[in-house]
Amino acid sequence: MTSSTSYDPDASASPHDDGSRLRWGIAAFLALVVVVAAVVLVLEVTSLRPRAEAAGTDQAARSAATRAAERFTVQVNTYDAASMDRYQRSMNTMMSPKFQTDYKKVIEQLSSTIKQAKVRSKGEVLASAVASLDADSAQVLVVSDASVRTVFDPNVARHFRWEVSLVKINGRWLVDDFSPVA
Repeated sequence: MTSSTSYDPDASASPHDDGSRLRWGIAAFLALVVVVAAVVLVLEVTSLRPRAEAAGTDQAARSAATRAAERFTVQVNTYDAASMDRYQRSMNTMMSPKFQTDYKKVIEQLSSTIKQAKVRSKGEVLASAVASLDADSAQVLVVSDASVRTVFDPNVARHFRWEVSLVKINGRWLVDDFSPVA
């Protein structure tokens, strides 16, 4: 007996074949999504690293500029009439050559008055912040107090708000100027 059957391609497909194709399609789509996500992640990580390094470098420069401005502010307000020469030498190490010349003139003018009144002063920084910064210059705002004693008044409190201008010379932040801020 021979049977005559005609070939029907749809008849040989079982309902499981449609489900299998759907699963393979979903799996392929998910694999594509995973590959795209991995590529995006790699691109983001490689682009974040330079930005993170730049942010770290910027923060280090801000910290160094702030420390230099704070150190100057404390030192400029910490002096004793009996040791003005030592005071001037200590100040010179924190200043640019241009500013050393200007500052020396001011101290020479004030020195006799400071010695006459036997002034002793102690400075303290209350707050500071970088106003601007680039590779070789910075502006730092500093709020400070000074406790001053003289032969005329044993306890005078002085309050300052300064903008300290800094320049970077040979890798060091040096004060190039400072001025009161209202």
